[in-house]
Amino acid sequence: MLPLKLKNKKGSPVRYNAVANVPSRCRCGGEPSKPELVKGCENRWLIQCKVGTCKARNTGQGLSDTILGWNRLSTHFYR
Repeated sequence: MLPLKLKNKKGSPVRYNAVANVPSRCRCGGEPSKPELVKGCENRWLIQCKVGTCKARNTGQGLSDTILGWNRLSTHFYR
């Protein structure tokens, strides 16, 4: 995963290259989408399953927390 560069309120770049985890496969067997920034929000990310009938998604604050949440939820039947 390439480091993403954003600007915080003070104008200095914020780097998200410390993310150690990569989104794992969904519990349905589908591939997750790449983490996407939520429009109109600051540091809010969305990961969802690419299988149309699955509708699994995880939205969180912070890229690493969103990926960790997806990996935790993608292995459980409860959503």
